[in-house]
Amino acid sequence: MKFLFPIFAFLIVVRPAFPVVEYVLNYDYISKELCENKDRPELACNGKCYLMRALAEASEKESQQKKETSAKKIEIPLFYAEKQLVLNTNFDTEAIAHNFDAKPQFYQFYSLQEFFHPPII
Repeated sequence: MKFLFPIFAFLIVVRPAFPVVEYVLNYDYISKELCENKDRPELACNGKCYLMRALAEASEKESQQKKETSAKKIEIPLFYAEKQLVLNTNFDTEAIAHNFDAKPQFYQFYSLQEFFHPPII
């Protein structure tokens, strides 16, 4: 699992560059077949029009995804306490008296008359 996270993070970061990589790898095919300006050779487009269209589509898709994720915000309360009021009118004094058991006290307080002073150098 630890090795999958860096790969996944890298792919998310590099995702906008995928159309450029596709253009570089398929340069000949794109410049000859997919170019929108192949009937006007004076522009010397060489498929850059296809690249610009692919980059525009990728950025548009990314912006739509950001809008969709921002619109789906849901607030979840971290702590929810329901207010309850319970009135007990049946007091049992004997049960209350037995709840306070005597517990041993391990703390002792020694009252010293003198205060400790560190030695004077």
